[in-house]
Amino acid sequence: MTTSVQLPEVFCWTRFGTESGEAIEDIVARKERERIANGGVFLWGIGNSVGPAVRELVRSTGSPYVAFSPMRSKPKSIDVSPPSLMTWTGATALNGDEWEIPEGSRVVSRGAGEGQRAKTSHYALVCQSSEPLALDSGASELVYEALVNLLSGTKLGHSQVTAVVRRASAGVASPTTYPVALVAKLVFPYFVRLHSPVPNAKFTARTTGRPSAPASLLALV
Repeated sequence: MTTSVQLPEVFCWTRFGTESGEAIEDIVARKERERIANGGVFLWGIGNSVGPAVRELVRSTGSPYVAFSPMRSKPKSIDVSPPSLMTWTGATALNGDEWEIPEGSRVVSRGAGEGQRAKTSHYALVCQSSEPLALDSGASELVYEALVNLLSGTKLGHSQVTAVVRRASAGVASPTTYPVALVAKLVFPYFVRLHSPVPNAKFTARTTGRPSAPASLLALV
C-alpha cells in the first residue's frame, strides 16, 4: 500500500531487515506474490507477541493499520546465514480458535542453532493491501521518541521490533527518525500465534520481478 496513507494516532509499527537468509527486497517480493495469490492478504511474521495490544487496537479503531520501517542497525550474521529454517504450518487466533493459514501464504523463521532449544511458537500479523507492495524511500517518517506503547503508555524499548503504539510529544532536540517503507491494513484475525513448525531447506530467494529497495532504505541496514 502506498505510504501516502495518513496513519492514525494509534497503529501497529514493525521494523524489518534481513531475516532467515532473505534480504529486504526478497522478503517484500515474496510477500507481494503472497498478496496476489490471496486476494490482497499476506502474513507478516514477527518474533514477539503483541496480542493484547492488537486486541485493544482493533477495539479502539475501526480500521487498524500497520506501518513497516527498515531497521537502522546492520543484520546479525545469524539472520544473514541461519543454521536452518522453519516453516510454520498452524495458527491460533486471538480468541483461541484455530485459523487456517491461506494456501498461498508462507511464514518462515530461522531454526535453532547448535545447542539451542527449538522454537515452538512464532507470530504473524494478518495484513491486507489492495495495491502492490513496493518499498518506498519514505514519503513520511516516524519519530521514535514520539511513540509510546498503547497499553502501558511507556516509551518503546529498543528490543521492541514490533509494537502497537500511540503518538505522543517527542520533546527531544535531535529525534531518531524512521522512514515508513510500507503501510497496510490489519484484517481479521489481525494477529495469530503460529505453531507446528516443520524444517525446510534453506530458502533460495527468487530474483524475477523482485522490487529494488531504494538506496536510502538500504543505507539503514
